[in-house]
Amino acid sequence: MRRDANPLLQNLLQTRLQQIAGRFGAVSPQLGAAMEHAAMSPGKRFRGMLLLLAADASGGVSDALVDAAAAIEMVHAASLIFDDMPCMDDAALRRGQPATHVAHGESRALLAGIALITEAMSVLAAARGASAQVRAGLVGILADALGPQGLCAGQDLDLHSDKDRPGVELEQDLKTGVLFVAGLEMLAVIEGYDEEERAQVVAFGRQLGRVFQSYDDLLDVIGTPESVGKTTGRDRQAPGPERGLLAVGDMHHVSRHYEASRAQLDAMLNHRRLRAPEIAALLERVLPYAVRDSA
Repeated sequence: MRRDANPLLQNLLQTRLQQIAGRFGAVSPQLGAAMEHAAMSPGKRFRGMLLLLAADASGGVSDALVDAAAAIEMVHAASLIFDDMPCMDDAALRRGQPATHVAHGESRALLAGIALITEAMSVLAAARGASAQVRAGLVGILADALGPQGLCAGQDLDLHSDKDRPGVELEQDLKTGVLFVAGLEMLAVIEGYDEEERAQVVAFGRQLGRVFQSYDDLLDVIGTPESVGKTTGRDRQAPGPERGLLAVGDMHHVSRHYEASRAQLDAMLNHRRLRAPEIAALLERVLPYAVRDSA
């Protein structure tokens, strides 16, 4: 099924998430409400949309790809639950509404995050229209992205490690880049990309993670809760080492680094599987070329 416009792809993803969310509260309605609060809250659906736009640019969007995009979005929602908890960033606001632990309590938020991850794995294990081999590959990709060599390791380093520029870049790859990479790897598996094509989209996902996290670090300083929809000023106020690129550079240098990295990301859109105006437009909406309000 071919989809040429962003609103149609957004509707595909949103509809699938709503279908999946319908079973969240089958046993515990309260747990289901906490899961739905996190997974269905208003957001850009950036990771899932990137996967679908890349698929659409090179042939079309299948049911299996929609399932992969939904799984990525559920896992991302779970990571935000954990990120906002008092033991992590202690943030009260997310996507313009109370964080899940504020709205539903810490214990239920923790369970909701775990349950969203297991639901994502379940969706991939039964991805519509995919072979058993492809389904197993999708589950393996997401497991690797989340585990001790992926997002969990990145979050631990972000919270507890001493900071230098190579270390911060590693944190960006593990904490943020892994879900972009995982989505694009799933696309490569479902669509049968060759090794060179897969390496190209993986490199793009990794660079996107670095740019995205760099901009997020800057927004933590120059943004407001009203403008970004979440608690700001966390990186400077958190206990332990300062966090992100601003722990190893001032606003001027971090802004210039971001802008150079953003230009490099744009150049990578020349890859055959990524050459689509819709992808460039998505990036431009979320990641500006220059950072205003920088020192």
